[in-house]
Amino acid sequence: MKKSRKLTALGICSALFLGLAACQQHATSEGTNQRQSSSAKVPWKASYTNLNNQVSTEEVKSLLSAHLDPNSVDAFFNLVTDYNATVGSTGLSGDFASFTKTEYDVEKISNLWNQKKGDFVGTNCRINSYALLKNSVTIPKLEKNDQLLFVDNDAIDKGKVFDAKDKEEFDILFSRVETEATTDVKVHAQKMEKFFSQFQFHDKARMLSVVLHDNLDGEYLFVGHVGVLVPAEECFLFVEKLTFEEPYQAIKFASKEDCYKYLATKYADYTGDGLAKPFIMDNEKWVEGY
Repeated sequence: MKKSRKLTALGICSALFLGLAACQQHATSEGTNQRQSSSAKVPWKASYTNLNNQVSTEEVKSLLSAHLDPNSVDAFFNLVTDYNATVGSTGLSGDFASFTKTEYDVEKISNLWNQKKGDFVGTNCRINSYALLKNSVTIPKLEKNDQLLFVDNDAIDKGKVFDAKDKEEFDILFSRVETEATTDVKVHAQKMEKFFSQFQFHDKARMLSVVLHDNLDGEYLFVGHVGVLVPAEECFLFVEKLTFEEPYQAIKFASKEDCYKYLATKYADYTGDGLAKPFIMDNEKWVEGY
């Protein structure tokens, strides 16, 4: 069974579902805190940082603040600072470096985090993306379907990450969406386009979502991974938190298309028998061909 067949774990990016999450976890070889596969051939040109020093933090903060509400950016970097102060000693990157594929010592990270944070699992891709976008996206009052957000919501409560209003809007934005029993991505993409068309997104700071198909208790679509893409000088900056355990990545891509390729490659295997392959949404629009 392929990894994404177990969608619940994938979408939840949860420590409770090791090895299953879309926000996937990789253990490095013994004695190596972080490994960059520099020899790997990838269809994109990029550099990245884990925001583990002041120089990269200030640069990324400036790029995000050019398009997003400064208070939201500050709140996001409070989460970044807390995470890196807790587990940054595991070898996280400070300066921008060539980006192909990264692997992190999840066991070491988890041990350090748990020693200090106890039963607060931290934050994931959805929580951090909402933190950045919450004052830049208009979220309608819709009936939510938060069945797959129970770990997210537990983290929000224990970490006091959002107030009640933000938590409600978070649940609406990342609700699972009813779909049909088909492997035809076009059918599912149209469902997501219809759902996201009810929201007013930012035209510069764009929400890039990897949407997964799940049929464990009905036919549903779910944002399994998400990040924020903003234009920068001669490149595009994509900011993501990989999983509850794995770190922040700020990646400079030569083009939006290179970012699409990265996401499509990373989550390509998250499917299974009777399920459609993952697909990418750029704000409310399906990105065809990836």
